[in-house]
Amino acid sequence: MSLLPTRRAGLLMTSALAAFALPGLAAAQDASANSDVGVLEELVVTASKRETKLMQTPLAISAFTQESLDRQGIKSARDLSATMPNVQLSTGADSGTAASIRGVTSTDFTEVGEGAVAIHQDGFYSPRSQGALALMFDVERVEVLRGPQGTLFGMNSPAGAINIIPAKPSFNDTFGKVEGELGNYNARGLRGSFNWGVSDTFALRAAFMVEQHDGYMVQEQDLTDIESPAYGIHKDGIPDVDQRRNRLVKPKDYYNNADQWAARLIGRWRPTDKLEFTGTVSRFSDQGAGDLDFVDCKQAAGTINACNHPQRYAKINVPGSRDMTVDDFQLKVAYDVFDKATLEYRGAYQDQKRDQISDVDGGAHPNAQWSSIGDPSLTSHEAELTGYYPIWDEVWSTKGSRYRTTSHEVQLKSNGASKFQYVLGAYYLKENKRIRYDMEMLANKTWTDDPHATSYDPHLGFQPDGLPDTWIFDQNKRTTESKALFGQFDYRVLPKVNLTAGYRYSWDRKTDQGGVTYAFWEGTSAWYNDHHTPDSIRGHQSNDLNLDMGGEAPLGVVVPGGAPNNVAMKWKQGTYRLGAQYFQSDDVMWFASLATGYKMGGMYEMFDTCNNGCLSLLTYDPEKVKTYELGYKATLLEGRMRLSVTGFYSDYTDMQNTGDKVVGKDTNPLSANFGDPVLAWTTDNLNSARIQGVEVEFDIIPWAHGRLSGYGAFLDTKIKNGRTFTDGFACAEREILNVAHCGAPGYDTIVGNQLPFAPKYSMSVTYEHSFDLKSGYVLQPYVQVRWQDRMWMDVQNLDLPHLTNGQDAYAKVNASLKLSAPQNQFYVELFGDNLTDKDTKNFGGFNRGVIRGTYDPPRTWGVRLGYSF
Repeated sequence: MSLLPTRRAGLLMTSALAAFALPGLAAAQDASANSDVGVLEELVVTASKRETKLMQTPLAISAFTQESLDRQGIKSARDLSATMPNVQLSTGADSGTAASIRGVTSTDFTEVGEGAVAIHQDGFYSPRSQGALALMFDVERVEVLRGPQGTLFGMNSPAGAINIIPAKPSFNDTFGKVEGELGNYNARGLRGSFNWGVSDTFALRAAFMVEQHDGYMVQEQDLTDIESPAYGIHKDGIPDVDQRRNRLVKPKDYYNNADQWAARLIGRWRPTDKLEFTGTVSRFSDQGAGDLDFVDCKQAAGTINACNHPQRYAKINVPGSRDMTVDDFQLKVAYDVFDKATLEYRGAYQDQKRDQISDVDGGAHPNAQWSSIGDPSLTSHEAELTGYYPIWDEVWSTKGSRYRTTSHEVQLKSNGASKFQYVLGAYYLKENKRIRYDMEMLANKTWTDDPHATSYDPHLGFQPDGLPDTWIFDQNKRTTESKALFGQFDYRVLPKVNLTAGYRYSWDRKTDQGGVTYAFWEGTSAWYNDHHTPDSIRGHQSNDLNLDMGGEAPLGVVVPGGAPNNVAMKWKQGTYRLGAQYFQSDDVMWFASLATGYKMGGMYEMFDTCNNGCLSLLTYDPEKVKTYELGYKATLLEGRMRLSVTGFYSDYTDMQNTGDKVVGKDTNPLSANFGDPVLAWTTDNLNSARIQGVEVEFDIIPWAHGRLSGYGAFLDTKIKNGRTFTDGFACAEREILNVAHCGAPGYDTIVGNQLPFAPKYSMSVTYEHSFDLKSGYVLQPYVQVRWQDRMWMDVQNLDLPHLTNGQDAYAKVNASLKLSAPQNQFYVELFGDNLTDKDTKNFGGFNRGVIRGTYDPPRTWGVRLGYSF
C-alpha cells in the first residue's frame, strides 16, 4: 500500500506546483543580496500540547496570527476555507457550521451529532459548532490540524482539529486598538481590545466585536393564492399559505443577515515564578434571522422550474428569528513541579441557549404541472408521479434548546530543551442537552377517494386535500459523557532522529432519558384542535388557522406522543500515533507518521420507517480511521521561504454520513406515496472508504517588500463499500425529465464515488506588497485568487441534467488596498471579496423538484479603519 497517490493526476498536480514555485525561488535567490528583503516571522504552535516551532512540528498544520487573518479579511472560522488545503466550511439552516477536512465531515448540526473536526477554544473542546467558530477576534493564533488527532485532542477529531487561541494579557504594559468596518449590504462592524498590565504579575485583557449587515438576498412576503377550477377553487385574495407569523420586514432582518456581538475578558496572574492562573469569561450573542436555502437557478434553467427571479430570492411567510447566546468560563492553572515539568489543570463550563424559527420552503412552491388538488390523474402524469400539493409550506423551529458542557483536563508535560519530551493527561467531559424541535408541514398531498379512509367525509364524498401535520421532538435530557487517559512521548534517539509514540483510551457514553416524539398525521380534527373543519376539498386557507393549532397547542392535547424513549449506548476505543522525524538540518525536517482516530456513534428518536406504525430507533455506529503521512518542512533562502509538503493515505471504516436516507418502504395504503421509499434525515455508516492526497503550502518573500503565499492540494477520495445504500434521490423528477431512473444500473450503488465536500484539486495564491511613502506611511495592495474543482454535496454523485447535487469548479478573487500610518498607529483599508460575484454553494440538497443550497456571500466591498493606542 502506497503512502502517496501514484495516479497520474497527482503527479501532474505536484509538477504544476513545482513549476509555479521555481520562478518564485529563482526570483528570491536573485534578491538574496538585497539586505532589505527581510525574513519571515517565526511561528510557535501548541499542536502537540507543548510549544514547538511550526516548521519543526511533525503534523499537517496551518497557523495564522491575527495580523494574517486581518489581511485576508477573515472574521470567523467559516472564512478559513480559502486559506489552507483540503478544508471546507459549510453552513446550515440550523445555525451550524460543518467543518470538513480531507473530505471527512459531519453535517448533523442537531443535539444528536458530533463534529468530525474538533473545535477548541484555547485548547478547550466545544462540542456545539453553533457560535463557537465566531469567536475569532483578538487572537494570538489560529491552528488548523489536518488528519486524525485522536491521541492529544481526543474525542471526535478523526478529520482534524481547529484551535482558536485568544491573545493573552501582557504584564507591565497598557495598550489597545479599535477597528471599524463599513460596507455594502449596509454592513457595519466594530472590534476592539485593551490590555491592562496592572503589574509584573497581574494583567487583564478585554476584547469585543459587533457585526451587522442586511440579508444577502431579495426577500418578499409569501401571499400565495392557489386555484383549481375543476374543484371550484379560484383565487379569492385569501392566501393559502400560513399567515400566522407573516409580516413585512426590512432588509436588516432578511434571512442571511448578521446581527451578532461578542465580548471576552481574560485575567492572568502569576503569583510566583512557578505558578500561573489564567481565567477567561466570554459571551457570544446572535440575534440574526438565520440562513436560508435558495433554489439553484443554474440547474433549474431549461425546465418548467426555471427561475424568473435573482439567484438569492425567496418569498417568506415566516420571517427568520434566532436568539442564541453562548457563555464560556475557562480556568487554567499551570505549576512548574520540576525544573523541566509543568502540571496543568484545565476546567471549563459552556452554556449555550438557542431559540430559532425558519421558513424552510422559502416560497419555492411546486409548479402547477407537477402538483394537484384532488385527483392528480385529472391534471397530469407528472402530478401523479410526484404526489405534490401546490403549496409547500414548511416551518422548522427550535424552542428552548440548551446545551451545558463541563470539562476537566489534567496534563503533566515536559518543558525546556531535552532529548525526552512527554505529555501525560486525563480528560473528562459531560454535556447535558435539552431541546424541543418542531417540524411543521402546513399542507400535504392527502387526497384519496377510498371511503374507508379515516378522514373520509360521506357528505363531501372525498377526503380533504392539503392537510397539515407536525413532528415534535421533545428531548428533555440527552447526555454525552467522555472519559480518557492519554500520553505522548518524543525521544531524540540520534542527534538528527526523533521518535514519537502516543496512545489514548476513551470511554464514551450517550443517553436519551425521557425523550418523546410527538407526531400526528393528516386529520381534520386533531391538528386543527377542533377550531376548523374543512368544507371543501382544500383543507384550509390562511384565515382558518390560529395559534392554538398544531405545534403551537399544548403538547399532549393536539399532538399524541408515544412512550418515552429511554436508551443508553456505550463505546470504548484506543487510538494511537507513531512517528519518526529526520532533521536534515536546523531548517529542514522530514517526518512520517501513523495515526488513528475515532468518533463515537449515536442514536436518533423513534421513527416510523413504513409510514404505517413501524416505529424503530435509528442508530449508527462509531467511525474509525487509520492515516499514514509522509511530510517535508523547510525554512529556505535564509529565512525568506517556508515550504511544507504532506502526502497522506487514510483508511476509514464505518464512516458516518448524514443526509436523507432511505429507511424503509411506505406500506400505508391510504398514503399518496404508497410503495415509495421512506426517507429520514439521519446518519448511517458507510462500510469503508479511502482517502489519499498531497498538500503543498508555501510562504515566500521573493523580493524586498513583497510576499507570496498559498497552497495547492490534490485529494482523491473513494467509497469502497456503501453497505445497504438505496437510491431514493428525486425519483419522480428523474422519470419526468427522462434521466436515469432510481435504481437504474450504475446508480444503485455508491461504490467508487467521491466523498462530499472533497474537491479533487484546489489551490490559492496570495500576493501582497508594501510601498514606503513619504513621512513613514506604507501602502499595501493585496490580492488573492482561489480555485477549486467540482465538489459533490452527497455520496451519490449523480451527474444528471438539472439534478446534480454539487458545486461546479470555480475561481474567486479577493483584493484590498491598505494605507498605514507610521508605527502602525492607524490605517485605512479598501477591500473587496468575491470581486467577480460568483454564486457558489457550500451546502446543498433536493426538494420539491429542484436542487437547493446554502450560498456563500456575493460580492462584498467596503472600508476598514483601525487605530492603535
